[in-house]
Amino acid sequence: MKTLSPLAQKYIDRFDSALETLPGAGDRNISTLRKSGLEKFSKLDFPNKRIEEWRFTNLASLTKGPANEDQPSTPALKHDAFKADYEVVFENGVFSKEKSRLEKLPEGVRLTSLAEELGGGAVFSLDEDDNRALIALNTAYMQDGLCLHVSENVEVPGVLAIRFVTNSSEPQNIHIRNRITLDGGAKLTLLEEHEGNGHYFVNPVTMIHLSDGAELKHYKHQNESLAAYHIALTDCEVAANASYKNFTLTHGARLSRNEMKTSILGADALSKLDGAYLLDGNQHCDTTSLTEHKVSQNVSEQVYKGVLAGKSHGVFQGKIHIFPDAQQVSGDQLSKALLLSDEAQVDCKPELEIYADDVKCSHGATSGELDEDALFYLQARGIPTDQAKKMLVAAFLGDVLEEIENDSVRQYFEVLSASWLERV
Repeated sequence: MKTLSPLAQKYIDRFDSALETLPGAGDRNISTLRKSGLEKFSKLDFPNKRIEEWRFTNLASLTKGPANEDQPSTPALKHDAFKADYEVVFENGVFSKEKSRLEKLPEGVRLTSLAEELGGGAVFSLDEDDNRALIALNTAYMQDGLCLHVSENVEVPGVLAIRFVTNSSEPQNIHIRNRITLDGGAKLTLLEEHEGNGHYFVNPVTMIHLSDGAELKHYKHQNESLAAYHIALTDCEVAANASYKNFTLTHGARLSRNEMKTSILGADALSKLDGAYLLDGNQHCDTTSLTEHKVSQNVSEQVYKGVLAGKSHGVFQGKIHIFPDAQQVSGDQLSKALLLSDEAQVDCKPELEIYADDVKCSHGATSGELDEDALFYLQARGIPTDQAKKMLVAAFLGDVLEEIENDSVRQYFEVLSASWLERV
């Protein structure tokens, strides 16, 4: 019998009692779904460094003992809240109707909580071929999340913000499952924010489906407690003429991983994944993406930039997989990292897996220190060294922040990045 990590064994041992308190308790179909997830997780355990996709990220500090008692348990960055047009709030993994603002959502938008859906008997399928352990664990223990459906040709004006706030006086584990569906021609701008106090582990899983011609701008801000673990997985299916544009800004959590899988299923579709990670101290941030071009004539783009100070560790793993007969496809990815400390480090692994011959693809990765000539140029003009360094870092980040199409979100992320730079 396989010996599981201590945390995995705890999940196995307390599942029967937890099953009675989770949404959908008493529904046979939902219980069967959860048990299937647990059974798969019990065979897989938490990922370890022997798995190729996880060789740069070690979860031992999460799975083998108490978490981060020596780390600050406050959010990585204090800031003013983004002023969204609509707001969905989850506190400690549970939907808060009182703190949410949804009354102005237009007709054609259906927004409910996962707990409500499960309580009504809704059952989601488990992909038997998917061997990602944390999705299986999430299926077993999912407690709440956003269920959002935008009807055909409905354009939601403004920005919908989803806030996941954790305030934990003692260690806890939170498993969120979000399901987002845009019908043909629908348009939505979404800001997903994670923030908290305390020692905790969050495992959010987001499943997105974009029908023909749908457009989703998905922005994410990860500002978890510096004692927290944030391991997120996002899967997006993009149909013909649809576009998925994602930008993730990370400066929170002791250890974080943002894993994205995009499946491009139609012609003239676009997947655009961008982001910036700003790390200090002993923080670890892993950005892993898989983009699948399954048919001909579509485009994918990726640009990620990292700024690392202290003893922080950044990881970028990006893979573009072009299936046989997926001709006339364009796929590009680029990773750049700026090291502000001799002790900071970054691992990059860009990949192309191509089984078609009429494609245009590129990938690249660079890392290095501040340009000494540029720094000297600024100093020679009377700019203090610290200020000159911050100007160069801001310029480095400026290119990728410009990729954010929504003006209000871009300005918000620019302010957050500047605030982080001021304290480093």
